[in-house]
Amino acid sequence: MNQPPPAASRRQEWRTFLLLTVVLIPLLSVLIVAGYGFSVWIWQILFGPPGHG
Repeated sequence: MNQPPPAASRRQEWRTFLLLTVVLIPLLSVLIVAGYGFSVWIWQILFGPPGHG
């Protein structure tokens, strides 16, 4: 009943893992940080830089 997965399935699993760890996670990390920096930049254009209240 408990059979090991076929080789094609394991290969697909490795490709998916590598895609996630090498491409998607670093890309999402860069996009999140860039988006935050862009939003701070726009905020400072509209409301000025932080200063003494």
